Amino acid sequence: MLIELKIENFGIIDSLQLRCGPGLNVFTGETGAGKSLILGAVDAVLGARTGTGVVRNGSHRAAVEALFDTSRLQRVNEILTGRGIPLEDHFLSIRREIHLEGRSRPTINGMTVTLGLLRSLAPYLVDIHGQHEHQRLLDTETHLQSLDTFAGTGQLADEVGELYHQYATLRNRLRMVTLESDERERRLDYLRFALDEIESFEPAEQEFQELTQEKALIENSGKLYLDLCQAYALLREQDQSVSDSLEETMGLLSDHSELLNGLESYIGQVREAGYLVESVADYLRTEKESLQFSPERLEDVEERLVGYQKLHKKYGGSTAAVLQTQQQYLREMSSIEMSEEELSLLRSRQEVVYTELLEKAEELSRRRRAIVPALEERLAEELSAVGMPGARIQVAVRREVDSRKLESKEAESFESGNELEDRRNRYVITEKGLDRVEFLLAANAGEGAQALRKVASGGELSRITLALKTIFLGGQPTATMIFDEVDAGVGGEVAHAIGNRLRNLARQGQVVVVTHLHQIASLADHHYRIYKEVNGGRTASRIRRLQGDARLKEMARMLGGESAGRGVMEHARELLARTRAS
Repeated sequence: MLIELKIENFGIIDSLQLRCGPGLNVFTGETGAGKSLILGAVDAVLGARTGTGVVRNGSHRAAVEALFDTSRLQRVNEILTGRGIPLEDHFLSIRREIHLEGRSRPTINGMTVTLGLLRSLAPYLVDIHGQHEHQRLLDTETHLQSLDTFAGTGQLADEVGELYHQYATLRNRLRMVTLESDERERRLDYLRFALDEIESFEPAEQEFQELTQEKALIENSGKLYLDLCQAYALLREQDQSVSDSLEETMGLLSDHSELLNGLESYIGQVREAGYLVESVADYLRTEKESLQFSPERLEDVEERLVGYQKLHKKYGGSTAAVLQTQQQYLREMSSIEMSEEELSLLRSRQEVVYTELLEKAEELSRRRRAIVPALEERLAEELSAVGMPGARIQVAVRREVDSRKLESKEAESFESGNELEDRRNRYVITEKGLDRVEFLLAANAGEGAQALRKVASGGELSRITLALKTIFLGGQPTATMIFDEVDAGVGGEVAHAIGNRLRNLARQGQVVVVTHLHQIASLADHHYRIYKEVNGGRTASRIRRLQGDARLKEMARMLGGESAGRGVMEHARELLARTRAS
């Protein structure tokens, strides 16, 4: 549940703090007051892509902070525990800052996290339903997900998906090792050439960097030798060298060590300095004597570097990539040259996985089809309840025929001799199973059902989505549900019916609704008004929780405008009294 939302310098919001309650929370206000901006801030704090344009003019950053109670959201707690993020009494605080220079700094309970983690948590924390959600309903992939949710086949669908990925991996491996002989030989020729080129060169992980450094050393060895000689001479060889000077200093001071307290310790330090100078001089002598000026060595180094550059260009851009490519090519060549015995084992394994996949997919399909009548009946009831009497959703479950018709060698390997089994093999199977699911709408009694994308209006899509959510939640702990524009294109008793459905959802978990309809606002457990205020020549959005007379005035405004008369006020009072009594 969303407990608190704080927004700073986000669009026209300078500073806003909102405490939401359980049940039905309703936001009302004039168009353009900032209702959608608040929802945008919720999106942002949950990791949505947000440009720097949201930062309020004159500010260097925007910030959004949300506090959630996750006591009923077990998956959220598991994810955070797995990431080592502490939770205190199941409270989760998320903060995100968006800076003008483009930086975005998200934190969870004070720990810096990635936007990816926020996005992975978002579906478990907040379910935002708006125009985007309407469009998702037109995607048939969501229809299959909805059917699996209602049928309770999610785990079985996951098992089918896992088996499909195993099968696809084995199939791709088999395709690699059963290439047509000429294509296989061409590939083997290339792999042998590439491996021979890499192996004959014998690249080593750090050699390229070491050669680059050695080349620089050789190219600068002349000046380096002269500088080493001069430094060595200053320390040891010249008249009055550093070493001689330190020796003379010790001699001068030693005669007076008994006269000055503490002088002996400084004489010791001069002696120690002499040892250090001798050590440095020995190092310089060794290095200058070992320096080589061989032009032949420079040619060898440059030739080796050119060889590395060629390998990098052909096989990956770096020595590490070249070595990785070498291992990849060795594995690929081993697969292509696989023995007939290994090939037989691979085919056998693929057949076992495919058989299990087919059995699971058939079971999944049976369970999906068996639940369709119940889902269609529930959808008809819910649609009638939100003002679409006579409308029905037909859940079409189909299979796609494989155009290959078992003509490929791969498919032939699965011929079982059983006509029914062979016929099943002709259908396309994917990670979703054998079924293609689509919701078809007959908006009025006696009409034929057609695809939603062809016949459903925006208002109908809103109500269908609300009906689906009402059915699928089934009393389970859910994220906070936010509905924006769910009342698009409706009014009257239909609006009241939608409001009742929203209130029923709110009994299962927290619901937030942005609405312009008094029928929905009257049902709120917590009513907030969003409005704009001009202060110091600047406009800012404000939010206020409405109670008592303030709520009555807002209801009257929604009913009759700013100049609402006594009759409108009485109507508003009756609406609120009816809600309290229900």
